[in-house]
Amino acid sequence: MIRCIYIIKRDGDPLHGRSFEDDTCLNLDALPSYVRNAVVMMQSSSSTSSDRVYTLEFDGSLWAYSFFHSFALISLASKDQSMSQLKNIMSSLGRAIAHQFGDLVESWSGTMSDIVDVNSLIDNYVALDLDRPSKKVLKVIDGLVSKALKQPEIAFVGIFDSEGDMISGTVPDLYLFRIQVEISQGVIKPVMDIVPSTIKAGDHTLQMFNVNSLTVVVASQPGESNLHAISTVGEIAHALNEKLS
Repeated sequence: MIRCIYIIKRDGDPLHGRSFEDDTCLNLDALPSYVRNAVVMMQSSSSTSSDRVYTLEFDGSLWAYSFFHSFALISLASKDQSMSQLKNIMSSLGRAIAHQFGDLVESWSGTMSDIVDVNSLIDNYVALDLDRPSKKVLKVIDGLVSKALKQPEIAFVGIFDSEGDMISGTVPDLYLFRIQVEISQGVIKPVMDIVPSTIKAGDHTLQMFNVNSLTVVVASQPGESNLHAISTVGEIAHALNEKLS
């Protein structure tokens, strides 16, 4: 599990810390010096990428670092934490913080504990369930997929987990890698998308709709209007969101 999250400026100055063991803000003075030093060193390196999450195992714990223009996001997790899930959460949360608070982080002095929205944003992402859906939810998913495939205008339907693996559906193998890449390069969110995204692949136009950590993919038959796929992917996404809420 993720035990705590830190937001640290480029110069190693800690701005905010959030604990998930006792639901409190952390004492930033207690942040280990090697964590601050690692931030300064990696932020100044031209090889450090914002598309990667860097990890360090130290003294029985797992530290993860994600770097952005004006700050670094650091997490401390137990060693049994899923590495892929940790990286997914860190990358997505970091981008969300950069989008909502990036300019503020760059100019802020002191701590950010006064900004309630920061804790709310962090809590929503850390609380995301990235595990495989329960048998009950999988049964609902299978039902939604089967219902959609009864429409003659629909070519195929698939529902994918946060790592891009199809958990239910009939998406042809030649499209699976492309979908996996799209999911891995995107972000997970604690909310449902407003509109689907569109991807052209082979003879089909794929409609993709994110629902928390899951992604719904639908394509119309060649020659049919994409509106069929847009309507169907929205119906599945809303039904799935209600079940997950």
